[in-house]
Amino acid sequence: MAQGAAVGIDLGTTFSVVAVCRKGKVEVLANDDGSRITPSVVAFFQGESYVGQAAEEVEAPATNRVFDAKRLIGRPWSDEHIHKDKKLWPFDVIEVNGTPRIEVNVSAKKRETFAPEEISAMVLKNLKKTAEDALGQTVTKAVITVPAYFNERQRQATKAAGAIAGLEVVGMINEPTAAAIAYGLDNGSSTKKTVFIYDLGGGTFDVSVMVIQGSEFRVVASGGDTHLGGQDFDARLLNHCLQDIKKKRGLDLLATKDKQSIRELRRACELAKRKLSSIAEVTLNAPLTRHDWLYNTRITRALFQDLCADLFTRTITLTEQVLTESKLQRGAIDEVVLVGGSTRIPKVRALLAAFFGGKELRHSVNPDEAVASGAAVRAAVLMGDTQANRLVKLKDVTPLSLGINTLGGVFSVLIPKNSPLPFKKTQSYSTTVDYQEQCGSKVFQGERPLSKDNYCLNKEFWVDVPSKPAGEVSVDITFAINVDGLLTVTCVEPTTGRSQKVQISQKEAHLSDADIRAMIEKAKRYQREDDDALREVQERLRAQRFF
Repeated sequence: MAQGAAVGIDLGTTFSVVAVCRKGKVEVLANDDGSRITPSVVAFFQGESYVGQAAEEVEAPATNRVFDAKRLIGRPWSDEHIHKDKKLWPFDVIEVNGTPRIEVNVSAKKRETFAPEEISAMVLKNLKKTAEDALGQTVTKAVITVPAYFNERQRQATKAAGAIAGLEVVGMINEPTAAAIAYGLDNGSSTKKTVFIYDLGGGTFDVSVMVIQGSEFRVVASGGDTHLGGQDFDARLLNHCLQDIKKKRGLDLLATKDKQSIRELRRACELAKRKLSSIAEVTLNAPLTRHDWLYNTRITRALFQDLCADLFTRTITLTEQVLTESKLQRGAIDEVVLVGGSTRIPKVRALLAAFFGGKELRHSVNPDEAVASGAAVRAAVLMGDTQANRLVKLKDVTPLSLGINTLGGVFSVLIPKNSPLPFKKTQSYSTTVDYQEQCGSKVFQGERPLSKDNYCLNKEFWVDVPSKPAGEVSVDITFAINVDGLLTVTCVEPTTGRSQKVQISQKEAHLSDADIRAMIEKAKRYQREDDDALREVQERLRAQRFF
């Protein structure tokens, strides 16, 4: 079989999609079932493993059907989300060396443990086969999408899953950025547009402000939550039904760890949720086979909205936060684009439309396929496809400010948060101590005015300088960050030419989404104290910037 093109893969929490871009045209590929979306589910039964729709249909025990691997991948066992989610998962999740592992009975006599990367790899391998069958060629390279707020550990784990599946991950692209590419190609125009991407999927939520003009796609600001999506809405409805069953029958399915019944109930809740997007009321029917009982209850759209109200509101809070970071008014947004299956929920659309003053929401791109389509274009660009390269020129941004520690502990920013990549800035700093022989600093990342309140990247640079009175010697410091997030810091003493250079990879610099959110929230909470502290330092230093 000949070598094929690189594909784009949307590895989703609930569903996954594979697409290819050839000669500037994107095609979303159908699997063996004729569907272009594949459930991100793996089941084990009688020594065999099943993926996708086959995993949904095989008569495997509930404990042997694994989903939500994306909610486990790259997370440590100490992550609070794991312990909350595992209460409602039918499969067993255990700790191995500080990381979560999924334990299943692969056959009647054999119990086996899998890393989340291995489960994700099974889904990826299935998508790889889908692509090979459709293209008639061997597929070995892919661009995989990830949530914008996935941390480096989660990104590396996703890349490892690709390697396990036999794929060279030639690139990764943030999901809202990929969606914007798909939208931009479908709505091509040389007119400059500021677009807000609202991506609410099965397990994650991403928002981005982007400027699209012709083939140029520039990210202005991004945000989100790696643990917010359709699965959380299902969980709210599931918990409501569990309480209802306890009240009606005295059955506590959680306390008795009745995983089969919980799985049957979960499936009924998922179906009811989907139906409520088109009708105002449904009867939820769940056959609880272990109890020989058909549980049913009436669920209205209003009840579902009440159960999920705080989750829906959180998406608007994050929307407002990212818009603020972009330094744009709501009226400056030309188009609001919906991506992700959960954007079909009427209340979600209503809240978002109201936030943007009644602006019409754009849902011209397929919410399930847009992300994979954008990834396919990115894959073609990375593989040197000249037609794809003419279609897309992508510019991303830095998640947090980067800078150095200066006299008095003041954080001096060289690369501000949400700066477009690549970015480069040089700034001069003077000595502060008489006859000092070296100048240097550590590198910090964050949004607080004092270095001690930010994140130290554990990299420092020092350069020899002429021994002279304070203020008579200066050094030029350059921060340069490339499109892959690699930061290079150079310190030069111009009269002697002495210099030192250090590099900080994205892996070393990247913070978890929780760390980033915590830093931003802290910066808001302590703004007054920060202002006072900074004013005190500035008065003491007489407004001079020194080492």
